[in-house]
Amino acid sequence: MTLIITIQGNIGGGKSTFLNHLKTLYKDNLNICFLQEPVEEWLSIRDTSGVSILELFYAEQHKYAFSFQMMAYISRLAILKKAFNSGYEIIISERSLETDRNIFEKMLYDDDKITHIEHQIYSKWFDTFKYDFPEEYVFYMHTTPQIIYERIQKRDRKGELIPLEYLKTCHVYHETWVDSLPLDRVSIIDGNVDFNDEPEILNLWVSQLQSFINKCIPL
Repeated sequence: MTLIITIQGNIGGGKSTFLNHLKTLYKDNLNICFLQEPVEEWLSIRDTSGVSILELFYAEQHKYAFSFQMMAYISRLAILKKAFNSGYEIIISERSLETDRNIFEKMLYDDDKITHIEHQIYSKWFDTFKYDFPEEYVFYMHTTPQIIYERIQKRDRKGELIPLEYLKTCHVYHETWVDSLPLDRVSIIDGNVDFNDEPEILNLWVSQLQSFINKCIPL
């Protein structure tokens, strides 16, 4: 059975950097597949003025919340299905379908930015494909919102005009979801450490991830 490990954490928490490090480290291991968030696909979907759905979502969440969440879900589902059907032993993914449902869609629904009808439609999509894959194991990068906010300001990625309050809310939903998971399905690391200042921390994270994978693989 394919083992699915998901790298979880708030926006700007270092997930992409860590995943890229893993891809380089395990580039010769053909049994492992790495899935990054399909951000480039999100940026390619634009209105007639050339503004991406990601930028529109952050600018007008009430208007674009449902369309963005549906697009995020479908694009993530597509790359996961392709990897799963390719027969890899291990899939290491940046976030997951469960993240979309239990954190981002739920947060927007609770905040009345996704209507009850839209929530039911989203849930129907989610439930239809939920059991096509084994349960994931979560490698969670715990990072405080203020540190994340400062990192986002530094990296200045297009479409990421993200208020601190939004990051704080995301953090609460991440913590609540992770706390609800069985302890044997979660490994938590301190994402507040800046690996630009302490590059050796990446090796410690890799070691912890490897131990977690070994524990998750059925005997």
